[in-house]
Order: sequence, then C-alpha cells, then structure tokens
Amino acid sequence: MEKTKRKDKIQTIYLKYIFSDNLNENSKIENISKDMALQFYSKSENLIIERGENGKPYFAGENEIFFNGTHSKDLIAVAMADKLIGVDGESLKKRNFFDIAKEYFSFNEYKLLKSSSKLEIDFYTLWTLKEAYIKTFGKKIFDIKDSIEINLEERAIYNADDLFFATFSIDNCYIISVCCKIENAEDYKDIIIKVNGFNLDLIFSYPEFPQIELI
Repeated sequence: MEKTKRKDKIQTIYLKYIFSDNLNENSKIENISKDMALQFYSKSENLIIERGENGKPYFAGENEIFFNGTHSKDLIAVAMADKLIGVDGESLKKRNFFDIAKEYFSFNEYKLLKSSSKLEIDFYTLWTLKEAYIKTFGKKIFDIKDSIEINLEERAIYNADDLFFATFSIDNCYIISVCCKIENAEDYKDIIIKVNGFNLDLIFSYPEFPQIELI
C-alpha cells in the first residue's frame, strides 16, 4: 500500500526574468516577487516579507511562499516556490576561469573545465548551480567550495539529497540556475517550471528533467 501512494506529488517552480538598463536591483526584485505572489499564489496585496533563521526571505501567512532574486548586467530574475529556493544568474564574459575554479571548485570539476570544449558555458553552469544551492539555504559565497559537487558529464550532483536543480541559457548570453528544496524527493511525480519567456533553453537538470510551461 505504501508504494502505491508514492510519486503522486507535483512541485511547481516559478521563474520570471526581465532586462532593464535602469537597475535598482533590490527594489525591482522585491516588486517582481510581490507581483508573482499576487499572480500565482493569490496572496493579498498586504504582503509581509519575513526572514527565517538563515536570513531567507519569504512571504508570511497561512502558507509560506519562498523567493530568491539575482541580477547580472541588465538581467534581473526571481524564482518562487512553496519550498526553500535559490536562483543565480550570470552574464557570459571572460574571467580567470581556472584561477576561480582552483579556489572554489572540486578537483573533478576543475579537471572537467581543463578539458572542456565550451569553457564559458560549463564554468557558469557549475558556478550558478553552486551559488543557487548556497542561496537556497542562506549561506555565503565562501561556502561554495564545501557545497555540492557537480558531474556535468554524468548529469549528477552529489551531496544534494531532496533537492532539484535546473540550468537555463538565455540567448547564449546568460546562464540561470535554480535550486529548490523538495521534501522526500522520490515521492514527487513531476517538477514543473513556469517561466515568462520563450528564449530559455534548458541545458542541465537534476535529478530529473522538468516540464517547462510558459506563463
């Protein structure tokens, strides 16, 4: 009987992004978050943002709604769910990839980058996945090194129990990764990500591929 009840849940993640030359990041993230809560969760206009023990913001009420924002260059993105969530977005640009990887990535991740034929994509995929993870739990940038380990070739993430990850490319100019807490992950039948744009290409997900729906 226990087995017949499993895999009957659906986890929905909302992801909204905009481009703006006039950036006031914090206020825009808060405004987008409030609009999303009103639209997708029927929250009242009197929204109250509170923070948990780890500093994670959420909309308080009978049903807590969690959100997280990110900005890079002229991109602003917000992810929202009824579970802990983190999002990170980065514009593709040249950096000291190997120096950063030595400092923050595992030996195997560094080794993968050394042999990568698409260095920028792989580097920012690793980086945004790791940062989305630490933002999910309210950790700091210095915690990246001791966080998850990612195997892009085998599409696997280690030390990631009860977590879902997805990475998108936007017009080959930005990488966005989302991490969402899923209680008892094996019980979930479907992960649905609802997004507001056509130009998102899914390039990585774990532990399963999500359904993508436009909003």
